[in-house]
Amino acid sequence: MLLLLLTGCISTRYVPDDRYLLSDIDIEMKNDQIDRNELQTHMRQKENLRILRVLKMHLFLYNLSSKKRTEGWLKNIGEPPVLYDRGLKDKTSQQLQQYLYNKGYYRAAVSDTVIVNNKKAKVIYRIETGEPYLISSFTTQYKDSRIASILDANKDESLISEGEVFDVYQLEKERIRITGILKNEGFFKFAEEFIHFQIDTNYLTYGANIEMIIENPGAKTEQGNPSQYHKKYRVADYEIFIEKQPVKDSSERDTAFQASSPGFTFRHTGEMPLRKGLFFKAVEIKPGGMYSKRGEDKTYNNLYALRQFKYVNIQFFEDESKGDSLNGFLKGRIFLPMQVKQNASIDIEGTNTSGNLGIAGNINYQHRNLFGGAEIFDITFKGANERQMAIINNESAEFNTLELGGQTRVTVPDFLLPVIIDQSNLYSTPLTSFSTAYNYQKRPDYTRTIVNATLGYNWRSGPSYSHTLNVLDLNAVRIFSLNPDFINQIQDLYIRSSYTDHIVSATNYSLVFNDRVSNKRPAYHYFRLNIESAGNFLRGLASLTGKEKIIDENSLDPEDPISYYTFFDTRFAQYVKADFDFRYGYRFDKFNSLATRAFIGVAVPYGNFPVMPFEKRYFTGGANGIRAWQVRSLGPGSYQAGDNEYPNQSSDIKMEANLEYRFRLFWILESALFLDAGNVWAINRYDNREGAVFQFDSFYDEFAVGTGLGLRLVTPYFILRTDLGLKLRDPSLAQGQRWIPFHRSFHRNDLNFNIAIGYPF
Repeated sequence: MLLLLLTGCISTRYVPDDRYLLSDIDIEMKNDQIDRNELQTHMRQKENLRILRVLKMHLFLYNLSSKKRTEGWLKNIGEPPVLYDRGLKDKTSQQLQQYLYNKGYYRAAVSDTVIVNNKKAKVIYRIETGEPYLISSFTTQYKDSRIASILDANKDESLISEGEVFDVYQLEKERIRITGILKNEGFFKFAEEFIHFQIDTNYLTYGANIEMIIENPGAKTEQGNPSQYHKKYRVADYEIFIEKQPVKDSSERDTAFQASSPGFTFRHTGEMPLRKGLFFKAVEIKPGGMYSKRGEDKTYNNLYALRQFKYVNIQFFEDESKGDSLNGFLKGRIFLPMQVKQNASIDIEGTNTSGNLGIAGNINYQHRNLFGGAEIFDITFKGANERQMAIINNESAEFNTLELGGQTRVTVPDFLLPVIIDQSNLYSTPLTSFSTAYNYQKRPDYTRTIVNATLGYNWRSGPSYSHTLNVLDLNAVRIFSLNPDFINQIQDLYIRSSYTDHIVSATNYSLVFNDRVSNKRPAYHYFRLNIESAGNFLRGLASLTGKEKIIDENSLDPEDPISYYTFFDTRFAQYVKADFDFRYGYRFDKFNSLATRAFIGVAVPYGNFPVMPFEKRYFTGGANGIRAWQVRSLGPGSYQAGDNEYPNQSSDIKMEANLEYRFRLFWILESALFLDAGNVWAINRYDNREGAVFQFDSFYDEFAVGTGLGLRLVTPYFILRTDLGLKLRDPSLAQGQRWIPFHRSFHRNDLNFNIAIGYPF
């Protein structure tokens, strides 16, 4: 409140005596069919930027600067006052009038009013749209019969329909759509300029008759022949330049020619760095094939997917020695400067896991072309040491944990094993990856090793859709040197089962949609679907081979004990798991944005292992969950962990929703207000923690709610984030007292501080 008051008091400090601060702009209109966001883009003058849609903080900072200096830190990070300009106000009215005219509101009226008070000017634009003109008829005149047959086959996809509101912007989109269709049908030189519209309006009936005319090339030149047709083009051949560095003299290049695949000429220095077969697959429009813009774009995607080149440049030009008046031929040139073949790096990082500080380091090596077929080989060695707090014999003790490990991965640009996927419909070259990993963790309470092997595929089916299918995702967990005091203090059998040797043999699939291609679009959508199944193959193999079951000594019911199979004398997990993550973001302007997220996941153990493996369970809290709680310290359900209990609060079901309003402060500092809600729950009776099991008639009363304020340091390379979360609703409290603000004062442990890299979602 004080900041708002101060802002109002000094907002006109730098406003000259004969001028006015543009304090506010308002649009009064009663037509919900007109997009107000689009109207804002036609404003020739806008007021000073606001954060939280209220506070003009950047103007406030500028006004705090000294009048004696023309430069200064406050002036640099602030924003000077926007002074009311009558000429720009009139220009805005004209622009709004033209916009409404283009949207079919030919009788719209725009008026403006300026209210002046205390050196401030408020501008109000009043819009009376009237009735829109509708499309009475829509016809097309073709000058080229070949084009007519193609477009008639796609007329159902037209963006212009009789009875719709007349809209100039839709006409422009229709031109773009038609041009794209024809370019994909071989008309390489067709352009939007060949399409124009004749519009006849009826003043009495609010109707518009539209005729779309598609000219031939002769009508667009002074000496052109009106009977000339548009040419369809085929690609005659390609010349592919593969160079590690630019070569000034063309005589320095070696030339290679692949006789078995005519139409390709390779020019490079020294030995051919890549197998030619890669290019035969990557080039979508084969020599002799009909040109299409879609094929050209896919060739770009295929070549970039190889991750071998600094950039990809494809050029087509007409071969005038071939063809006739109806058909032409193109020569293709592809320029591909190679990236560095091998690289190595060392990373050192500080870690903070729920307040436990540590240090970690990685040694990374990458070979981009291991066998000459664009195979990418990665190997990483990792070491970490962390200082943690533990409760042993009811006394706190500090100790160090040690973690060592390594991972290798080979990525090949193709489907190496047979998969039932039509590659002709893919957006870019698919990838097959093989990886292995080993991780060693030594803690005072136990020592654990994890061995992983994965075989998977990655591909894209469109500019916004990506897929991952791991046919085999094998994890073998072995635990030894287990401290008996540590395991005995864990009363929950569900958690105890985590500290046993087990194998997870899973198959999983992920679908990701992300239409956030750039910051130019104000809104973006993201969703990820994960489906995973484990243990079915091993269970079937054990049954077929006649293996005997082993009785579980930790069965809850001795009268009905659990029995299970083993694989290499180790119990294997069996479960099905699915989760869905949806995100929506909207950028109001360059300083204000909204980000939302919703997550739901369910994991169902069955058969050979009636509980989920620890590493496959859901948890929340921490920097990327419900930030008012420490990681793994919330839930499941209404369960209240003891003060000295080991922080392993994870389970089988997770629901979470997040809302975050982000606003830029100054320089590279950004802030955010957030609201988080959700929890985790157990799915069956094997979790004997009180209040942990999901109940349809009461789960909604077990949602945790937290809010808070964040501060972020946003650089071109990374985002350092801090969030201070405050508990609002704690499901572990007694019913009727879970909303903290209404039943007690806040305590220190109701606050939680998080440090992280990157945005939470």
